[in-house]
Amino acid sequence: MKKKIEYPRMWGYTIIGEDKEKMKNAVKECIDNQECEVKDSKSHGKYHSQKFEAYVTSEEERNEFFKRLQQHKDIKFVL
Repeated sequence: MKKKIEYPRMWGYTIIGEDKEKMKNAVKECIDNQECEVKDSKSHGKYHSQKFEAYVTSEEERNEFFKRLQQHKDIKFVL
C-alpha cells in the first residue's frame, strides 16, 4: 500500500554538480524563485552535492520541480 503524502509541505532535494554557485542559482530558477537555503553537503573530486527544501503544494508541483532540476545544465543529478 502506497503511503499518502499530505500537501502542502516542505520537500527535500539533493542536487549534484560541478559549480556550487551555479547550482544555487539553478535551484532558484527551477523552484520559481522561492526563498530557500541551499546547504553544501559533500564534495568528491570535481563534484559537489547540496541539499535544500522547497515548499510544494501538490505532487504535480513536487514532480515538476524535480524535472526542472534534472534538466538544468548546471545540475548533473537530482535525488
